[in-house]
Amino acid sequence: MAREPSLRPARPSSSPAEAPQPARIKGRVQQGFLLLREILERAGRPDLAARLATWGTVDDLMLDSPELVPSLLGLAWEMRADAAFGELFKAEEGGAVVDSQDQPIAPCGRTYQQVIHSHLYASTRLAIEQADRTWAVREAKRARARWRKEQATARRSLLKMFRKPREPDFDPAEFRAKSPKRGLYEALKPYLTTPDQFSLAQSYALLTTAHIRVLGDLLPTFTRPEQIAFLAALTEGDVYVLRRCARIYGEWKLGLRRPKRPRPGTEPPPVSEEDEARLIGEEAAIFRELMAHHHAAIEELKVMGPNAERLIDLVAPVFGDSIWSVLGDKQALHNVVNTPEHLMASLGPFCRYVTPAVSEIWLQMNDQEIIVDILKFARETFREKEFAYYLADPSRLVVWSSLPAKFNNNFKYQRDAMKSNLIRNEQDLRTVCAGVFESLRQGKVL
Repeated sequence: MAREPSLRPARPSSSPAEAPQPARIKGRVQQGFLLLREILERAGRPDLAARLATWGTVDDLMLDSPELVPSLLGLAWEMRADAAFGELFKAEEGGAVVDSQDQPIAPCGRTYQQVIHSHLYASTRLAIEQADRTWAVREAKRARARWRKEQATARRSLLKMFRKPREPDFDPAEFRAKSPKRGLYEALKPYLTTPDQFSLAQSYALLTTAHIRVLGDLLPTFTRPEQIAFLAALTEGDVYVLRRCARIYGEWKLGLRRPKRPRPGTEPPPVSEEDEARLIGEEAAIFRELMAHHHAAIEELKVMGPNAERLIDLVAPVFGDSIWSVLGDKQALHNVVNTPEHLMASLGPFCRYVTPAVSEIWLQMNDQEIIVDILKFARETFREKEFAYYLADPSRLVVWSSLPAKFNNNFKYQRDAMKSNLIRNEQDLRTVCAGVFESLRQGKVL
């Protein structure tokens, strides 16, 4: 089998007279398809020849099994020296059989690579047209059913009893003008570049024009049918939100996140071309990671809609690369969104274990600086699993509930204060915390 070439769009001819003729190419390819079946039969491969006979035309083959097209074209290329194929592979100049895949073939003037490319276009177009027709037929049936239901309701009225309107002609062709796939082929065409995409032609037909508009150059990064099918199940709005989330998280990872409302006189410099290129690559990688491994997180982000961007802004510095697993865990996400923002830096990734009931107790502290430092000391004192357990365990709620009464009325706190009987400093708070932490260990207020 000849190596699969990388595909490049054909360069337009300098004049209309020099442009390749699609009908002529199609006829010669059909001729080659029939010859290939005959040669396989003579070569003792009736099984393969019979399989090819399933399709009467190349169009039938491209529509039903487009993934076979590059292999069959490759087989024809390898057999071009056969007398039966000689006429189909003659060079434009000299009349000999072409020996290079970028050598123009007479009479169409296209190279072998360009012929493959044109078949990738055709396979995708045929799949989209079939999906478009199916959509239009389905919509016409729905419209007819709605009309009949409305008429049945209307005839129950005395005013309508003596007049029965004629049923309109619900022609599927008229519905195609409103199809969400209108313009899909034209939008996809710039991204059809490699032979591997023959196997995706039918999957691409699941998408809409709006999907391509939002996905843009991220589309070629999805190389499996199941990935395309998952994308197709998302709305245009969903894809936009997910791309924005991937972009924002990429900015955090690369240290390029800019404040939304910078202080006057502190406007950050624009992102350089080099950083923008890095950011585009990072966004694509994050988006692929989301699509491949974090469907539960995607469902939550879809529900949040535009609010998802603010959440990513808030939790990206806290969770880092574990952000998507947190977003995909309903209980963890519920805990995080109910955690007071000013405590997130102290808690770090432990936010996912803080129940809303505990967060509410902490907010009852008159001096929030105290609870900030208590949480900081707790992270220094407990092992990770131990601290996570004390935050989430309902039996420890009684200990957390004791903190407002302990500190609100008789503990005036200043972290760096000098030792005195009036103001307590960090060391004083650490001493009190030793008792609080022992209470957490025992599950009761000591």
